[in-house]
Amino acid sequence: MTDSNTTTSFIRRLDRQELWLVLRTQIAEYNHHRLLHLGFIFSLAIATSTLLCILVLNHASKQQYQQANAQLTSPLGFYIVAKQGGRVSKNDFAHLRRQGFTQITPVLTFRKHLTNGKRLKFVAIDMLALSIAKPAQYNHQTVLLTKAHLASLAIDIDIEPGGKSELSLADNTVIPITLTTSEQWGRVALVDIALAWQLFPQLIDFSALMVAPLTVAQKLELESALPTHLSLNEPWSYQERSGFADALHLNLLALAVLGFIVSMFIAFQAGEQAWHKRAELAMQLRLLGVALNTIKLAMLLEALFLVLVASIVGILIAITLVTVLLPLLGLTFSQLYSLNMSGHFTWQWRYALWALLISSVAVLLALIKQFKRISTAHVTLSANEVTVRFPRRATLAVAVSLLLLFSGWPEQSWYQIMLKYGLLLIASVALLPHFLQGLLWLSGIFFKFLGLHYFQLNAFRMDYIVKDASNQIGRRYLPLAAFYLALTTSIAAALMVHSFEGAFVRFLDQQLSADLLIRYHPGQKQSVETWLQNNRDIDEYILHQHTWAKSADDSVKVSSYQSPRQIASLLLKSSSIKATPGCFINEQLALKRQLGVDQVIQLRQGEKQYSCYIQGIYYEYGYPGFSLTLDTQQANSLFSGWVYSGFGVYFNPDSVIDKQVVSRALGLADDQIYEPAQVKKIALEVFAQTFVLTRLIAVMLLVIACFGLFLSANGLELARKADLYILSSLGYSKRELFVHMLTQWCLLTVGCVLLSWPIATILANALVSQALPASFGWSMPLMFNVGSFAVSSIFGLLFLLPALSIPLFKLNLRSRR
Repeated sequence: MTDSNTTTSFIRRLDRQELWLVLRTQIAEYNHHRLLHLGFIFSLAIATSTLLCILVLNHASKQQYQQANAQLTSPLGFYIVAKQGGRVSKNDFAHLRRQGFTQITPVLTFRKHLTNGKRLKFVAIDMLALSIAKPAQYNHQTVLLTKAHLASLAIDIDIEPGGKSELSLADNTVIPITLTTSEQWGRVALVDIALAWQLFPQLIDFSALMVAPLTVAQKLELESALPTHLSLNEPWSYQERSGFADALHLNLLALAVLGFIVSMFIAFQAGEQAWHKRAELAMQLRLLGVALNTIKLAMLLEALFLVLVASIVGILIAITLVTVLLPLLGLTFSQLYSLNMSGHFTWQWRYALWALLISSVAVLLALIKQFKRISTAHVTLSANEVTVRFPRRATLAVAVSLLLLFSGWPEQSWYQIMLKYGLLLIASVALLPHFLQGLLWLSGIFFKFLGLHYFQLNAFRMDYIVKDASNQIGRRYLPLAAFYLALTTSIAAALMVHSFEGAFVRFLDQQLSADLLIRYHPGQKQSVETWLQNNRDIDEYILHQHTWAKSADDSVKVSSYQSPRQIASLLLKSSSIKATPGCFINEQLALKRQLGVDQVIQLRQGEKQYSCYIQGIYYEYGYPGFSLTLDTQQANSLFSGWVYSGFGVYFNPDSVIDKQVVSRALGLADDQIYEPAQVKKIALEVFAQTFVLTRLIAVMLLVIACFGLFLSANGLELARKADLYILSSLGYSKRELFVHMLTQWCLLTVGCVLLSWPIATILANALVSQALPASFGWSMPLMFNVGSFAVSSIFGLLFLLPALSIPLFKLNLRSRR
């Protein structure tokens, strides 16, 4: 029994020694080929961080979005406003309360100037009940501001939550202020209505009456009890916020998956280069008597090491990226929807599990071929040098099959659209080696033609460059495919962003075609209109007004036009050739209701019904809701509850426009008169945030692919030392060798660039005409931009220079010829 135990312990000791021997051999491989293995580990980390970054970004932003959106959920079901020429008085409120409508709450809105020139919007409501129910958030004895809102006012006031301070207005009125954590009312100064009347005695009556959600019967009863000068309207709701957020997250995830695929191309190629002699090493260890199971165990330990290192480095890269990108995403939602997301990243342990899972998949995909080759019992056979031809027929068959599948793929939803054009992208990757082969053949003919007729070229060397590059397509396919994928995606994203910017600028140019925009406060409308009528320098002025109606269950913003200039201001997507009078609807409404020109749309406002013949569909970029515009004369007779936003003023061509002169003549504040150029600048700054993440991630993809090209070019040329030595012995200098390698890589990468241009154009057109409507709700015409093609292409080609320089300096060539 003792002898048996001694034998078992001896065998176990031998097994541990064998395992330690194999592990030391692997460590020696890492020391001997440091650059290759570091590149492999870093490519795995990039693959991990690319997908992990977007997953973490989406998860963190969704949590913050849900918290911010919950705070913005409106408690209003309806609001009561005065019709044109009327007002909501205290008597109206008292009359409705006496009839038993206790769900009604008065609201008063007004603006005041601060000492620094900024304007502060006040919302006054009855806060007594809120201050009793939620004393930590509401105080009916002070004016309430959120911390973010106070910071945006650029006021030098140091106040802590729960503390009190004072704020001086431009008219020397001093108001008490307190910080609140409630974001429900947006960026306004919330004040109790009794305190507002006390602080500002000149304010009278109400701006509107807020109504809690009602049943259908209660709504009908309230409508019948309203005085004739009041109307019951439904508030505009931000239901489309969630749709926009989900669409943005889906688009980011699609880019992340593409980035992971690009990174895996690079990691697989790096694994091939780093482990290209592992089969030979395994054969030598087997001849020395090392058990195959020991080699497999060492490989498993090495794989676990790679997973751990790739996870750690990937997490560090992802945290850095998320820390930068999350505030940008929060800024997008803040500017578009007033969602006050914190933008602060909080680490969760589930992210580490995601990193381990992603890096495990990355290691498995990168080394599965090597594991299969080394772990076989016939490792000595697999270690032999075998020339494997690139499967050209197989890739061609795959490309044709995918193109046939692409042609018949449905495109009703965002997922189907992305999958359809994903098939096209993969098919083009499969076609890439055949395209490069044909391009090299044409290049060879072109070089021969130049050598015969125009330049004194070395025919042998040029022919050898082309033929050698053609033979190297199989070896260089993976890094070239990764570069092609990233370049195509980057160009498509750049074209999409350029199209958005160009179309939105055209949209603003038409929408803001007036020379001045004048807003007025209650009581100022008549004096402003009288001045406009009597001013000879003014060619025309237009009253901007809107109200709300329903189309099925969707709220529609109804605007009216009274001048051909307003019709001309619409950026039309399509229009009817018939002269039938009707209305124009925005693209979002047309897509939602599946409507086209020459069709009829049904609208209702309260008990009133309206059928409208659709004359045209217009673009309305950045607006998440539905809108419709029709002739003012028709609109005023059918709809009520109009809200007047001001006048658009057109001056005579020879008139000198001075905003300050107009302001003094009308007795209006400077911020009541807007110059369209100023509004346009602000609008572009806001909506530029919509695609900033798309632009950044596309750049990241290109940087990753160029890094992969750097690693692959370096590794592949180092692996060709023997060929380079032969060329050196044939009389090639260092400079000539560099030209030889650079010309080959340039021919291949230029081929990738040339194929990427048409495919990127097709993808960009699909994004702006199909994917954007399916996700964001609006489309745009594709606009070409030479810079979108040139910058991305040149950026990738420049990475070749350092990648090819390193192996040259590592060669033991004679310093002088």
